[in-house]
Formats: sequence, structure tokens, C-alpha cells
Amino acid sequence: MIQVSIVLYPGVASGQVCGIADYFRFCNDLALFQQPELNEPRYQVQLMDLNNQIQHQAGMMNFQCQPLDFQHSQLIVIPGSYAHDPAAISAMMKVFAQTRQHFAAAHQRQIPIAASCNGSFGLAATGLLDGKTATTCWFLADFFRYYFPQVQLQIDHKVAEQNGLYTAGATNAYIQLCLALTQLHQGVRFSQQMAKIMLTDPNCSSQTPYLTLSQMAPQRDDKILQIQHYLLEHLAENIDLAHVAAHFAMTQRTLIRRFKQSTGDTPMAYLQKLRIEKAKQLLESSQLPIEQLLNVVGYEDLSSFRKLFQQYTSLTPKAYRERFYLT
Repeated sequence: MIQVSIVLYPGVASGQVCGIADYFRFCNDLALFQQPELNEPRYQVQLMDLNNQIQHQAGMMNFQCQPLDFQHSQLIVIPGSYAHDPAAISAMMKVFAQTRQHFAAAHQRQIPIAASCNGSFGLAATGLLDGKTATTCWFLADFFRYYFPQVQLQIDHKVAEQNGLYTAGATNAYIQLCLALTQLHQGVRFSQQMAKIMLTDPNCSSQTPYLTLSQMAPQRDDKILQIQHYLLEHLAENIDLAHVAAHFAMTQRTLIRRFKQSTGDTPMAYLQKLRIEKAKQLLESSQLPIEQLLNVVGYEDLSSFRKLFQQYTSLTPKAYRERFYLT
């Protein structure tokens, strides 16, 4: 029997708590269907409260919990939360930082630790993700980079893993995370069967088609914020790095350095993202022929545009419109 410990903390999303617990219940049902002779379930799920509370209130739900003790845990899962602003995220990180020794000890015993959605902020606050690759919910990527520059963020991934530390992308990516965790103990075939039960495509491993540019993160450089607004206002024009640097009385080298420090991108890479984002909006909201989108978003060559669009979204413009057009 594999003991799964789901960690509860202030603001945890009750839907994810229940969804993760239900997933492992379905695993038990599938295993029993395949092997009726089993005399115990494959997984035993227990809820642990980060503040050592016996009961945890989350929205309209009241969970019965055990104190925080990973001594017998064989799998630790941190669900996402409702925290989406700096104050709430900072409060969540503080709670995890205060209990980091529990997670560090479990990791030292090679217990897999997984975090879903913005639960990755909690795991990162323990310090265990320092120098490692991770992902998080795409719309909080800028926040994550701001708080944890030492973590190698791979925001395009739905699930990332390194050294037994698992992180998952936005909201329902916890199902993809659970599939990866199931594969650890039950193998690929069992995980694929669970994917069918959960009506989830196990090969859909990227958040890329869903990404939009987020301006939610705190901006530390007012000048860079001005440049971001300038690029947005002039994205249809033929501008280059020298033009932007001259407009803001900066050298190109200084512009690149300061812009990358603040956003993680070079100015021209950021401009490309703005243009692709505008193209996505037009594909979602209009039937304007793709050839006519080019002038609106600052491109001249259709072939180059298609290549860049697919690079940023993992879909062709036509496939993107078919999936996301708002009828």
C-alpha cells in the first residue's frame, strides 16, 4: 500500500484536494478490477494540515486532517490554492518556508514531492527547487520568476520533474501530475488506462496553446514598464532594437540587460510575444483571413509568421482558430 499525503494549508483549493483524493480512489478501483484477488487498496490517502490542525475549513468544505508528519509518507502532494495576488501568494510562501524542514527531510529520504498549479510557490519556498527545473500555472509565471529567479522555470510544460520533485501547470493540470505520479509505482500501461478513465490526453504535455502575456507581476523598473507600453502601442510598426534604445536614450546593451533582468526576455523577444498574442486574439475573435492579420501584427512574410506562431503556441494559426474561435 502506498501512503499518499495531501498537504492542506490556508487558501488551498478544495476542488483540487478532492480531485487528487478522488484520482487515487479511482486508481484503487481500477487495480481491484484488474486484480480481484487484491486484499488491500493500492493507495491510502491522508490529509495533513500544514498548521497541525485536526480540522481544515476550505470554502464550504471541512476536512478531517492529521498533524504534519511525513515519516510514513511515500508520496507527498501539494494542491494549488486560490492565491493569485502578491499578498496572498506571499502569505502562502511564508507558511511553507516555516515548515521547510519537514519537506527537506522527506526529500532526503527520496520521497517524491509534487506540487500542482500555484502550489509550486509553496514547494519553491522550501528551497528544494533552487537550481532545478519547474513549472507553474502560466498566468503566474511572472510572479514565480520574480520570487524565485534561482529556479529554472519551464512554463510551457504541464508537468516538470527533477530529482523526485514534481510541479504541474494551471488548474486541471493536477490530473496530468497524478498520471505522472501513478506511473512511478504502477507503470506506463496503468497510467494510460487511468488517462482514459479521466478523459485526459496523456500526450498533451504543454501549456503553450493556453499562454497569454501576463502583466500581473510587480514591475521593479519603471523605465522598462514604459518600454513595454511603447512596444505594445507600436507592435504593428517596423521597429528594431536600435530604434527602441534611441527613443529611450539608452544604449542597446543597457536596454537588453535591464529589460531581461525585469522580464526574462530581450526587448525583441518580448515584442514577438506581443505580436503573437495580438494574432491569437484576432484568431479567437474574427474570421479575418490569416494573410490579412500580418499587417495588424507587424509581419510581412506569411511563412515566417506561421513558423513563429507555431513556435510560440505549438499550433498552426489555422489549428489555433479551430480550437479557440469564440463562436
